[in-house]
Amino acid sequence: MKNSIKHFLLPLVCGIAFISCEKQTTPEPVQIQRPELQSPIVRDDVYYARLRAYKKTDHKLAFGWFGSWTAINPSEQSRLRSAPDSMDIISIWSQWHSLSREQIEDKAFVQQVLGTKVVFCISAKDVPEEFKVDGQITDESLKDYARAWGKDSIDKYQYDGIDIDFETAADHVGPLSGNLELFKKFCEELSQYIGPKSGTGRLFLIDGNLESLDEGFSEFCNYGVAQAYAVAGQNGDRQLDWKFQFMEEKGWNINQMIFTENFESYWKTGGIAYDAGEDGIIEWSLLGMANYADKRDAAGFGAYHMEYEYGHSDMPYKYMRQAIQWANPAPVGDYTKNLLSIVEAGQADFDALYYPSGVSQVEGLKFEKEFSATLADAAASAVEIPLVVDNDRVAAYNDYYFTEYRTIDPSLVKFSGSFTFAKGTQATTTPVGVTIDDFSSLSDGEYMIALRADFSAAKAYSANTDKEYFFLKITKKTIRNKVSFENSGSPIEIKAVVNEESALIEALSQEISARLQYAAREDVTMKVKVDLSLVDAYNQTNGTNYAKVPAENVTLDGELTFTAGETRSAATEIVLAEGVKLPAGQSMIALRFVLGESQGDYETVAGTDAIYIILTPTVVSAGNNIWPEATSVEGTPIVDMADWKGWVGEEDCSSDMFNGCLGDMASDWAGNTATIKVDMNKSYTLAGFRLTPLVGDNDYACLHVCDVQTSMDGDHWENQSEGDVKLASPVEKWQYVQFIRPVKCRFIRVTCVSGADLAGCGEFNAIEAN
Repeated sequence: MKNSIKHFLLPLVCGIAFISCEKQTTPEPVQIQRPELQSPIVRDDVYYARLRAYKKTDHKLAFGWFGSWTAINPSEQSRLRSAPDSMDIISIWSQWHSLSREQIEDKAFVQQVLGTKVVFCISAKDVPEEFKVDGQITDESLKDYARAWGKDSIDKYQYDGIDIDFETAADHVGPLSGNLELFKKFCEELSQYIGPKSGTGRLFLIDGNLESLDEGFSEFCNYGVAQAYAVAGQNGDRQLDWKFQFMEEKGWNINQMIFTENFESYWKTGGIAYDAGEDGIIEWSLLGMANYADKRDAAGFGAYHMEYEYGHSDMPYKYMRQAIQWANPAPVGDYTKNLLSIVEAGQADFDALYYPSGVSQVEGLKFEKEFSATLADAAASAVEIPLVVDNDRVAAYNDYYFTEYRTIDPSLVKFSGSFTFAKGTQATTTPVGVTIDDFSSLSDGEYMIALRADFSAAKAYSANTDKEYFFLKITKKTIRNKVSFENSGSPIEIKAVVNEESALIEALSQEISARLQYAAREDVTMKVKVDLSLVDAYNQTNGTNYAKVPAENVTLDGELTFTAGETRSAATEIVLAEGVKLPAGQSMIALRFVLGESQGDYETVAGTDAIYIILTPTVVSAGNNIWPEATSVEGTPIVDMADWKGWVGEEDCSSDMFNGCLGDMASDWAGNTATIKVDMNKSYTLAGFRLTPLVGDNDYACLHVCDVQTSMDGDHWENQSEGDVKLASPVEKWQYVQFIRPVKCRFIRVTCVSGADLAGCGEFNAIEAN
């Protein structure tokens, strides 16, 4: 009633002032912003009751430091009641004591009517002189100071708690804040009257440089307020994560943390650009902090000098209001009724995949989800509100989004019960389970189910239109389970040890296996066969000339078996028996799946439906090593090597390898093995090669050579070695390695092995056969 009288008298007072000044300079009218009058929301007793109930729920806290509080200036900016109704905590950043009647009434309104907690902010820098003993801070000083402000002042002025400003900047450090032991004692004394240890319900906050506190301070506090003020290019989720990491090391929990922006500097823009990680860039940082609090389960967000934001001409505190709405969306609907929100409102996708045989891709395929709901007000009496399928809403969805979702028979959707609210509660007692376990009657296509609460038997309730529907998008699709060979991406290369007649000296085997896209629903066996036509197709596609290994030379189990529930088959083995004669040069075995008529639920995938095995013969004379002792090779060294290239390692030592100077050191610093790859720039028929093992460098000298290969194109290589060969003493100049028979090639690749931590050679020559 008092407020109504004030509102009525205000125009009259202004009118009188206008008349009395008419003969003098006519004043310009002052526009006083009154958000509670500008808003379309009716602020009646029901509204305020809901607001106070909301403040008691689990939500993200809106916090702000409020300066220049007088409650007497013409502008509402000086009044706490000008702040958004949904503010949770306001910390007085100005004179908090010796309050005027206007301040007492202003504070009482936001506390008692709006349910906002109001605390006062004090500095941790020093203890007031009246509490010191002979100018010194003693234990008694701290006890008296804590009681005076933590109890007596709060009782006198009816605050909801204290916010201590602890900062480490030079101008903030004093005898209290500069001595953490003393400061901790003070906080411990305060914790008897405020904070979670007190049992009083009064708040204990510390703001500022929390990372500089010792462990144990967090136990005294309800909340820690981080001054996470924006820095261009360093403002976002990652910076808050980094900031909190240091606080977490000191014992703070994320659900105690309130992150704040500096509105003394950024009230006009709501902050600066904020990098929200996967969410992208948020245009202003207060909203980014609200988003961060929601994602990371932090306590809340806020602003320093929040009252500056009253100055927005379009809406006072517009950025704080938007941040509150972002983190704690308000229900939308008919406020004459109790509004129900479906917690899981939104949408989800579900794939109902079936095989051509009509069997679902997943055994026991079903959609299952639990739903819960909340009310804006406590239920006046016990009530049950059912969930229903609303196919009319699907038609409206299609019209709005230009989609063509089909509806399904509502009888396919099964509900475990209704939303049930006990008297005096705002949340459902148990969730409602929704199940769809049969999609077989649907043809291929896209369907939608819209679920909503049905209020036909609960007239006092209505939907929060922002949380009214859950849309399930169902894709019914007939598919086949795709089967692929493992290692089908590139051919498997196998070294085949043969004699001079190309007959295998020992049996050769290779395991192969396959994978399914989805787990096998039952045990299934698929046949595999050799297909020589695949070799021809491979050669044509890749420009190769692999010979075909006849199918009769290949022994294989011929089957790949998948066990029910598995996606990988048991391995089967391909065997080439000892004595089998291979084609001259490199050859290939190609295999493919053979799916039977009864396996229509499966299909192969192009590119993975065949497997190729390349056999590279390594010739070994019966009873003879490929390597003779490192002696002179009959042939002519190729000494014109100006354009040769070589060495595969950390350094390109080609100039040292081919310059004719036996003493140069060409080496690889990666370890005691090094690979030489020589490109002679044209093909020669070689009898072998020679090298020098680094004259005078016994530790790094090439003592062994192994893995000798030759190639015509640099891509396809033929092994010319079996095992390795020990070279003669490194004091000798040239060491010779002879092929068992002349080899035509352009490229040579050989691995050198030393006895130390790097390997190399002094010089390399190829030897052309006479």
